[in-house]
Amino acid sequence: MRQDLQRSFMHNDDAVTPVVTSVLLLLMVIGCCATIGVIVFHQMNAEETTVPNVRIQTSAESTHYLYHAGGESLFRNGISIYNLDNDITHRTIVAGNKDWTVWKSGEYLYSEQTLSDVYILWHNGEKEQIIYQYGVNRKTGVTPITDVIPD
Repeated sequence: MRQDLQRSFMHNDDAVTPVVTSVLLLLMVIGCCATIGVIVFHQMNAEETTVPNVRIQTSAESTHYLYHAGGESLFRNGISIYNLDNDITHRTIVAGNKDWTVWKSGEYLYSEQTLSDVYILWHNGEKEQIIYQYGVNRKTGVTPITDVIPD
């Protein structure tokens, strides 16, 4: 009798198959969740380098001023300012400073040239995106609608 019990105990693997199957399914679900998590977090890191949220307006006083009407500060080494497709970034003045490094909300950018066809490019490594434009731009062909009175 004891040998019969030992044999039945040793050879009874009816419960082993469902346990192994459940463990394998659980490992597959965990692996899929981890893969999806990595993809989602990678996309979130890519979103951190989005274009700055900034509002720029032409001044109602003159055609030589751009007004930073709100949003994030713009750094001189991160943008290029073009007028009639000429880079005028280093010929502009912010808050009376010719060697400006940051253009903050509430400050005017001054140019000696009439800003008739102006656009600002934001640089992020390989990407360049237009964050402001006024007038018909030769490169993009777009005529934007802008506010003309600073807030």
